[in-house]
Amino acid sequence: MKKIGLCLLGIVGLLFGQEVAPSHVFKAQGNVLDIVVQEGRIIAGTDAGSIEVFDLEAKVQETAVVFDGIEDFMGNPLGAKVYSVDVLRNGSTFLAVVQTQGSFRELYIVREGVKERVLDASAQLMIKKAKFISPKQVLLGLMSNELMLYDVQKKATVYRFQINQSHFSDFALNESKTLAVTSDESGEIALVDVMMGEVLQTYKGGNVDNVYKVDFKKERILTAGQDRRGIIYERASGRFERVNADFLIYAGALSPSSILGAWAFTEDNAIAVFDLQTKTQRYTLKGQRSTMNTIVFVDEKTLVSGSDDPYIMLWRLP
Repeated sequence: MKKIGLCLLGIVGLLFGQEVAPSHVFKAQGNVLDIVVQEGRIIAGTDAGSIEVFDLEAKVQETAVVFDGIEDFMGNPLGAKVYSVDVLRNGSTFLAVVQTQGSFRELYIVREGVKERVLDASAQLMIKKAKFISPKQVLLGLMSNELMLYDVQKKATVYRFQINQSHFSDFALNESKTLAVTSDESGEIALVDVMMGEVLQTYKGGNVDNVYKVDFKKERILTAGQDRRGIIYERASGRFERVNADFLIYAGALSPSSILGAWAFTEDNAIAVFDLQTKTQRYTLKGQRSTMNTIVFVDEKTLVSGSDDPYIMLWRLP
């Protein structure tokens, strides 16, 4: 399939649009590694070994779940990093990828505050990301660039297959959780049938280096690349458009309608928000304090972002 690339913004390193400051700053117990948002709540995983839940409207912390700590090579206590978090629609069942004492990682489900270790270190898995497909099944992204569908009820692997030989970066699900897109160091994006465990399509040409983050909404795929490119692919045609940043793009996200795209855009961690229909930059969000790792749209007017520090920024677009 022929891929056609068009440039959304031909000017590198300049920011336009209305400048926006954070409307609120939440503080977690440790550096924030991952964020999901559901029903007016922020769920964050931190390097202090915690899942922390914040109420977006009340602007308070609701609860925190803390995992057992580990030790460094000198025997000093450390928090077990929570690399990935997710939540079921019931709002009280969490999924977490947690650091262990060795080189592997463990998978936990937390129901009403009770922690259940689903996969322990003996499974010898380097899990980077995990998402609920249903209350019974979870999709895992492994550092070996493998996807693994695991049945938590049967305690059995449904499938496990490797996308390619490159190092895994990220995956994102569509709204129905029937399709996933994955990214890696090759710059290619794979579209995967979640239930069958098959690659349906590969998207090339947009990025030429590691794609740190992907998002997938309303038949659009967003990428955030080490090559300073933010790409928007149309799922059906494979056509793409591109924005150019003046720094590595560590994070990006689509709004629920996929009309807006946001990327971490500069060395000082500004977020550029583009209207993907008019192909113009509408807003510049300034105030993030460290290197960005997560951007999430709550709705068309609200975003949250996390970086390599304890601060979660809440942004309200005019």
